[in-house]
Amino acid sequence: MRYIEKTEPPDEFVEFCKTPDVCFESLSGEPKRALKTRLLEDQGYICCYCGCRIADDEHTKIEHIKCQDRYSALSLDFYNMLASCDGGELDRNFKVRPRHKCHCDAKKENEDIPVSPLDSGIEGLLTYFDDGTVKGTGAGEKLVQTLGLNVDYLVSRRKNIISEYIDNEPEDLEAELRWLKSMHDGKFEEFCFVLEQYVSLLIENHKELAAAL
Repeated sequence: MRYIEKTEPPDEFVEFCKTPDVCFESLSGEPKRALKTRLLEDQGYICCYCGCRIADDEHTKIEHIKCQDRYSALSLDFYNMLASCDGGELDRNFKVRPRHKCHCDAKKENEDIPVSPLDSGIEGLLTYFDDGTVKGTGAGEKLVQTLGLNVDYLVSRRKNIISEYIDNEPEDLEAELRWLKSMHDGKFEEFCFVLEQYVSLLIENHKELAAAL
């Protein structure tokens, strides 16, 4: 999970919120499109939770960190909103992958999470392994469970993308790490934070081996 530095809400959304008696359910048209675009831009077009590629389409949801049902006063708070993948919801509904276990927003539903991608220490609470699994430390443990971050689909995708880096040369890894840390054309690489952590570990391992020679 990557720490997200939010910018400012778009003007169209700000103006909408000034209208008396509005709520999130009444948000539509240009204000909603502008909001969704801003969330995507802030996140580099990756899911706030799992890190898969997301776009301005029906598979991307506007997620409320604190759910609307129990925190209605925050339903239009820009700093309570993130862009999440749909956790396989549409694929299950339309029988594309009927056994796809839900994750991210679809798994979280109305549960509270102890930390979020807006907390600066979030990246240190999750450890990714080369078999594709993720383990949480402290509050990160509940985060993994609540968001379903170890469902087979995500584990398989992370394992496959990690495997592409195992045999890279040390100098290639250094260049790749620099690439992963930045957006390119406004987008982060899919699962970039997983790869950042793993590539950093490979680099350290290579340095230790070189020092031991």
